[in-house]
Amino acid sequence: MRIFRKSKKTKQPQGPVRRRVLFVSHEATRTGAPKIILNILKHFSQNCDIQCETILHSGGHLAGEFESYSHSLDCLNIPNDQPEEIKKRVSRFLNKEKENAPVLAICNSMESRYIAKEIAGEDVPVIMLVHELPSSYSEEDYQSVYEIAEKVIFPVHHVREAADAKTPVPISKSIVLSQGLLNPDFGKAITRDVAHSQIRNELNIPENSFIVLGCGTLDLRKGIDHYAAIARRVTELNRSSTPIHFVWVGEGPRWTHSTYHYVQVDLDKSRARDHVHFIGERANVEPYFMGADTFLMSSRVDPFPCVIHEAMASSLPVITFDQAGGAPEAIDNGAGFVVPYADYEQTANVIRMLATQPEIASGMRIKSKERVDARYRFEDYGDKIIDLAETILKTEIRYPAASQVLEAPQTIPMPQRYVA
Repeated sequence: MRIFRKSKKTKQPQGPVRRRVLFVSHEATRTGAPKIILNILKHFSQNCDIQCETILHSGGHLAGEFESYSHSLDCLNIPNDQPEEIKKRVSRFLNKEKENAPVLAICNSMESRYIAKEIAGEDVPVIMLVHELPSSYSEEDYQSVYEIAEKVIFPVHHVREAADAKTPVPISKSIVLSQGLLNPDFGKAITRDVAHSQIRNELNIPENSFIVLGCGTLDLRKGIDHYAAIARRVTELNRSSTPIHFVWVGEGPRWTHSTYHYVQVDLDKSRARDHVHFIGERANVEPYFMGADTFLMSSRVDPFPCVIHEAMASSLPVITFDQAGGAPEAIDNGAGFVVPYADYEQTANVIRMLATQPEIASGMRIKSKERVDARYRFEDYGDKIIDLAETILKTEIRYPAASQVLEAPQTIPMPQRYVA
């Protein structure tokens, strides 16, 4: 059984022993939480004199990238109901260098708590990043995280307050840090005009179509039923010469009796059946953001999704429900609209207004882009986590000068064994 993989550089002559810092993700899929911890790993590897190592609870398409920034990596693929097996594998990974125990672990999401528990049990300080809202977790789950962690980082005040209402958060351990735009160049690789034509040609819809973008897994949490219901209402009300189309990027269950199945049943019986496009997953979502006209977040529960930053970086007005997560905190300077939760009528009216009054959308585009550039820089987020790590370790781990920062290794092809 494979426990960990050493990079080629371990075969070279040994230099000074470097402090081991662990990065833990519950999976390596192309979703928000794994992308956040992957970016944190990259930031530490580029800016700190440490030995970065990764533990994945399960695999996914990003596993190769995790490995390319890691000295070693273990992909457990062990179910949560086998705690003894998790304990054994984690302990073996932690103790593989007898004279060089890990000094810190950064564990991402509530779903990493199973691994975090075993790491803390080996007397390694743990920083927990809790992105989730508490509707899917028990008081005991939160209490265990608070006991494990030296510090708990929440992405927005809404998430921290919701967690505190479930199980009081120790004040000394609680920090609110909003992650930044994952790719600082997002929105720069393609012009809006090119993307505009490209997406409309792909979907074979009129050039003057107004596109309402949605993004995420095809499930109830992301609210694809809300999204489709809003599309039906917009189509019923729209009497302008501007066709309004809804484009959803993301994949999920499409089998009979899935959420998608019944959403499609409803659409097929409505005027909106040719105006809603579930186009599946895309490795590069940038052209779809740049080619859209507004972003609709229809989620029931979404703490602080990365797609909000990508929408803002693409200069899109954002429409989001209240009481569904932390997105309103991101757009509270006039970068979008917060509508009452699941209010299809008001959401439809906002979309129709943006489609028919471009001067309103124009001002919001400017504010959206300015806000993400000024407030949501991932480099700033990564630096603050490094500051926190240095406080816990009571020593500096940054390279002493920029000239000494090593270039990040190139992404390597994903080993097939990591695919769950």
